[in-house]
Amino acid sequence: MKSLNLTRHELFLGRKNLLTWTLIIAGLMIMFVSTTTLIIDNAEMAELIEGFPQALLDSFNINVESFTTFEGWMASEPYVFFVLLLASFAIALASTSISREIDQGTGEFLFVTPHSRRNIFWSKAGADFLQISFVFLIGTAVTFAVGSTIVSITNPTGLFLVFLSAYLTALATAGIGYVLSCLIDNQRTALALGVGFVLLSFLFKSLAGMGGILSNLAKLSIFQLFDLFAILDNHALSFSSLATSLGIYIIGLVVGSEILARKNLNL
Repeated sequence: MKSLNLTRHELFLGRKNLLTWTLIIAGLMIMFVSTTTLIIDNAEMAELIEGFPQALLDSFNINVESFTTFEGWMASEPYVFFVLLLASFAIALASTSISREIDQGTGEFLFVTPHSRRNIFWSKAGADFLQISFVFLIGTAVTFAVGSTIVSITNPTGLFLVFLSAYLTALATAGIGYVLSCLIDNQRTALALGVGFVLLSFLFKSLAGMGGILSNLAKLSIFQLFDLFAILDNHALSFSSLATSLGIYIIGLVVGSEILARKNLNL
């Protein structure tokens, strides 16, 4: 019961931030979905991308299928912005969850309550999980709802799994954020490192099509965990990708919890 009260309190404090991120992501997806008729079966657009560098096309998951089906279009540029924003939201929540309390001095009151440090950590993580899940579900629901009014969605399972991969990627970034939040007492520093990790991961993904040593850096990107077009073709997530993303999230949670429990807090 005490844990639920802490979780409810965190959700109440983050309600405005949650609404802002939800509206931004939902609005962005509506914008992309509304351009579907301009993209699908557009021969001129398909010819135009042939002049772009392959590395740039790979950065935004653009290939021939991006211009032939609604699912292919959603798995390209719209997906990139969706996963970037969702991952940024996730790591912003996670990386400031504990560091904010210490940096702003509120931890002086929070950590002297009857709640254990582990209890406080897991309550905050639970609230973050609910918020990330909410934004993911709204963004996905909006895409399906608006998309179905414009075109026929022929591969709903594959499309949902594509968006689910974005959700799993966001959870993995949150796992990294929890470790940062418990290691670093300064809220801005933890947030900057978290967002920097997301941007650096996207940069590494952008290097995938360049070949040589640079392409090897792409293997370090968290955005390379899932093969989106394989998901659309097979209607399934790769077990290794699923296990890796959930593993990063769970390990981050456990490590962050233990760091906080054993840390000498300067309040």
